[in-house]
Amino acid sequence: MKRRTKALFLVCLVTMLAIFVAACGQGASTGKTASQNTGNDTKLPDSPKKITMRFSWWGSDIRHKATLDAIAAYNKLYPHITIEGEYGGYDGYQQKLMTQLAGGSAPDLIQTDPIWNAQLGAQKDNFVDLANQSAIDMTQFEKEVIKGFCEVNGIVLGLPMGINGFGIQMNKTFMERFNIPLDTRWTYEKIIEIGRKVHEQDSECYLYIEDLTGLQVKFMCDYTRSKYGKYWINDDYKIHITKEELTEQFTVMKELFDSGAAVPLGDAALYNNKVEQHPKFINGQIGMTQDWSGTLPKYKEVIGADNFVVGHSIIVEGGVDSSTTYKPSMLLSVYSKSKYVDEAVKFTNWLLNDKEAALILKDCRSIPASASARQALIENNVLDKDIMQMVENTLQNPAEPVPLIMNNSEIAEITKDICQKVVFGESSPEEAAEELITRVSEKLEALKAESN
Repeated sequence: MKRRTKALFLVCLVTMLAIFVAACGQGASTGKTASQNTGNDTKLPDSPKKITMRFSWWGSDIRHKATLDAIAAYNKLYPHITIEGEYGGYDGYQQKLMTQLAGGSAPDLIQTDPIWNAQLGAQKDNFVDLANQSAIDMTQFEKEVIKGFCEVNGIVLGLPMGINGFGIQMNKTFMERFNIPLDTRWTYEKIIEIGRKVHEQDSECYLYIEDLTGLQVKFMCDYTRSKYGKYWINDDYKIHITKEELTEQFTVMKELFDSGAAVPLGDAALYNNKVEQHPKFINGQIGMTQDWSGTLPKYKEVIGADNFVVGHSIIVEGGVDSSTTYKPSMLLSVYSKSKYVDEAVKFTNWLLNDKEAALILKDCRSIPASASARQALIENNVLDKDIMQMVENTLQNPAEPVPLIMNNSEIAEITKDICQKVVFGESSPEEAAEELITRVSEKLEALKAESN
């Protein structure tokens, strides 16, 4: 069944690539343009009452500007509607949102991460079921994407804002300086081997940078899947990795930093979720990082378009699975306790499906998930070739969706804590493996009991 599901996802997601003709046809199949979809449906009566809504999101300055420009364009269409942007970085965003939801003060429009679906879905009453809103043109979204990443506990909690590929993002000049082929198929073992030589040649340079969140979200997820063909925990509330396997995994994690291949974690942690702002990254003393296609513009802005190269995601030498993680870049949700649910829903449809909105936002959240928005970018030739390449690389062999439980905030904090202990030498890989299994097992039992 999993293989069949994976095949269905591949078929439907490949149509989203701008380089395929099918992607263009999908947007036109409804017989409406994006403007027609939103025109009569969204226009409010003359002289309506003035309203103000709040819209929260995270991202880079490029995403902030594009989103604010889109809001301004909507305000020109509907002068009585003011939308206030609440935006910043990813760090702390989820915690703030959970506090707002608990206190009944969440924004009207909320950008969310699909990896939070399990926790957000547990309080589904806080979200409008967007599948049941007549103002939303659901035909623009692939059904399997909605089913696999947006539908939680019987409702469509949010709509996909983009489709995220995953992979390496490189500084071409750095690679050429150290005679490293740009088409290298990177494994963690190869990063350690080549990165050690780079750092020995120039102690100010590092081949790779990864922060603490990256170790928890990327390394712990992808290493186990690549090496053993499984995720280390799953939505059955069970651990699917042995102490010996975890010990080996933590040994490689520690060597990544001890070898000098990666920027020291204590240093990288100062730029958690914003490693592109690290001085060495800015100065060209870091060769590469690994991230989502939706984050590509911020790295490209620092490195420079002519000096920027993308590559496939990191795998494990001798591993059994070379697939690549993918997901919607983020979801757009509507707060059910908003005073202006109808207006928030109409704006959601405009932001995601309308041609004008698409041309303003472009690919600041990766390739649009909406067929009509994607078609608008294709017709105007404004899709970033590197983002397209990353998504295409990903969809050549997409991984099974990451279990929701893996990104439960409490399990994530336990994982981060133990990863730090390993890298900083406070626990041996064997001790860390035992502690992780013990602490996560206890937490899984508690979460399972709460779900019953």
